[in-house]
Amino acid sequence: MSKTKEPLLEIHSGLVLKGELSMVKDVLLTGKFEGELRTAGCLTVAAGGTAIGSIEAGALVLEPGNLVEAKVKVGSPTPARAFDAVRKISLGKWPSRLKKLKELAFGWK
Repeated sequence: MSKTKEPLLEIHSGLVLKGELSMVKDVLLTGKFEGELRTAGCLTVAAGGTAIGSIEAGALVLEPGNLVEAKVKVGSPTPARAFDAVRKISLGKWPSRLKKLKELAFGWK
């Protein structure tokens, strides 16, 4: 039985995103991102990709032909940081679901 890889977020060439992005999955950047980019997964800045601002990632791959002008922190995020990213993406304004996710994911009560 083969493992299925988690889907990743792709910021394609021709796209320009500005602001704050928090993810728990891998990110592939071939377009342009300006701002704060945080991912618990791997950020790959491919040829033609541009990252300006700050980056916090579980892992970082810089392919030839990119531009990165950023404050960079690479390493495994603390469980609280990873949990914050999940909360921002999928839970929104549902505190009861947030509490349940803490219990399931981290054993927190």
